[in-house]
Amino acid sequence: MSKLSRRLVFGGAGAAVLALSIGVYHLWQARVEASINLSRKLVGRWAAGSDTEKFTGVPPMSLTGGVTRVQGRAGQALLFDDARGRVSVPDNPALAVRAGQDFSVMAWIKPREAATSFGAMSIVEKRKVGGILTARGYSLHLEYGRLACQLTPRPGFQLTWADVAAPKRWPTVWKSRNALAPANRFVSPGPNLHDGRFHHVALTLQRHSTTGGKLYVDGKVVLTFDPTKLRGSFVNSEPLLIGTHPDPTLDCAFRGLIEDVRLYSRALSQAEVETAASQ
Repeated sequence: MSKLSRRLVFGGAGAAVLALSIGVYHLWQARVEASINLSRKLVGRWAAGSDTEKFTGVPPMSLTGGVTRVQGRAGQALLFDDARGRVSVPDNPALAVRAGQDFSVMAWIKPREAATSFGAMSIVEKRKVGGILTARGYSLHLEYGRLACQLTPRPGFQLTWADVAAPKRWPTVWKSRNALAPANRFVSPGPNLHDGRFHHVALTLQRHSTTGGKLYVDGKVVLTFDPTKLRGSFVNSEPLLIGTHPDPTLDCAFRGLIEDVRLYSRALSQAEVETAASQ
């Protein structure tokens, strides 16, 4: 057999092995994603019982103002009576959502109707804000009773030809990579959750899929959106807030009960969200 023939034979065999390996990996990945495992890549869990915070690698929450622990739907819940209440979890590396990283956040809520700024009520916030127009991070909240989210990645380093031609602008461009950016807002068409009942709500983000952004109410998708242009880092140094807005000048505090808040470092499947909503 000539050297060329041996190269073709072994080259073809190598390609076949590589293709088989890729196929096996994707099959394994599909099985993992199809399985129901609500503990896989669970970053933190709060307000679900007296011991739940001890089993995660993040600090526990702290309560100040008009927030109390009460019996909820199935365990411990947080009762928000007015705008003074604040629930925060100190910033921690485990809470960071980095560039391109998928994540999910979900909770049980029982909101009551109240006159708040812009009709908004915060559920879970991990954002650094600059007034009402710019931010970095993510928010899951209600807008006039409808489930909504805001997603604002870091803008990153963006250099134009005009910048290249003007060296004096380089320091400004370099500093702007960490600037706050306009928020990307996604609001579901409903239902209105100001109905006096508990509802399970969730946000899942698969950031490389054009249909990877999903909002759920009671296990059902109420909004699908394209997050592929939002692949930048959501990392910020602010605490994770529950039922609390990061801008204290706005009255966007939650009113009602929040229970079993969970944060995942992956995009939960629809089957997993449905399972969580049925528990």
